[in-house]
Amino acid sequence: MTHVPGRPAVLPDVEDPEADAGGGRARPDGWVVMLEMSRRRWGGDLRRGQIFRRLAERTAATTIDGFSIRSLPGLAGWRWLRLMLPLPRLGPRPRLASAEMLRPDVLRVARRAVDPVVVAVYDDAVLQHAAFDLPMPPDRAAFYRRRQDENLAAFRWHVAPTASFARLAGLDPDRTIVAGNGTNVEHIVPGQWPEEPAVGMISGATPGRGIELLLDAAKLLRAEIPNLRLMLWLIATGDQSAAYLDALREAHRWERWIQIGSAPYEDLRHALRQATVMCVPMPPTTYADVALPVKLFDAMAAGRPQVVTPRVETRAVIERHGIGVVADGDRAEDLAAALARLLQDEGEARRLGALAREVAERHYHWPVVGEWLASEILSREGLAG
Repeated sequence: MTHVPGRPAVLPDVEDPEADAGGGRARPDGWVVMLEMSRRRWGGDLRRGQIFRRLAERTAATTIDGFSIRSLPGLAGWRWLRLMLPLPRLGPRPRLASAEMLRPDVLRVARRAVDPVVVAVYDDAVLQHAAFDLPMPPDRAAFYRRRQDENLAAFRWHVAPTASFARLAGLDPDRTIVAGNGTNVEHIVPGQWPEEPAVGMISGATPGRGIELLLDAAKLLRAEIPNLRLMLWLIATGDQSAAYLDALREAHRWERWIQIGSAPYEDLRHALRQATVMCVPMPPTTYADVALPVKLFDAMAAGRPQVVTPRVETRAVIERHGIGVVADGDRAEDLAAALARLLQDEGEARRLGALAREVAERHYHWPVVGEWLASEILSREGLAG
């Protein structure tokens, strides 16, 4: 890969696969890949940093850190003049892969210098805010809709987490590649089993993510498991989210068995080791049914069994690999019963956790996901060899 001057030369925390693994290369100067290389706050940042990394390696691409106008001078040389002047096209333009949808102004400028080939479409901000009951001003919603429409029109191929998400977001099935999500099994590794039973949850700090449901379920469980701990690693993603998190902490400040903290990615492996069982208690919404969150795969890499509510895509992963328990319904009693099955059977919890780790290594390590995705993109572009 050729890197933009002043940008990191090595993407962090992922072992470099064999350069020729999985097949041939495209032309060395034929690709530009836009990635997230500097920020690692939560799952979306990690995905944006890794999903096209293997494509960049196999095509010896110029990699650009970020998705803003400030990132674009990294195209370098005479190509930068194309961004500023209406010059005629001098030969074929390099192909562009972007790990995030671009703002309309960025997309408009970039198209003068590159050929938009593939973009990752892993979120629909308008649908997500509605699912989480977060108000979105009309002008902001219009911006997100315009951004998505223009990216879908500009890029030939769209990468989505699930086929059901692609349908909900209105992606063309003939132009969609379903690649899922992943984790870094080199960074997140299993640790010593906790001495006392503990349930863990990683989430953005917003309503609509099942935090209150898990709190209610854990309180029911305390009657049977008096030494149970609940560990909530929550991240504020904006002003509304920060206010929600402050109120949640205040409401439970005297319940010492409930720990509400945060887990930066650098410390995530240590946090996850404190849990006996990891929980993804998403409530029954259409958006939750199509989601496949990174935290599910991080918990697998940590060697912990999963308990999930009966959402379509997360349920499918748990049942396909046999790595946890799906609650029978969406009441606190249903979730408590599912958690109790593992909290009261350490042998079974350990077995499922070990299996979850094996599955993460085989199927969901980012280089594994990225290798398959790179091959699919190059094949569709007629460049695989």
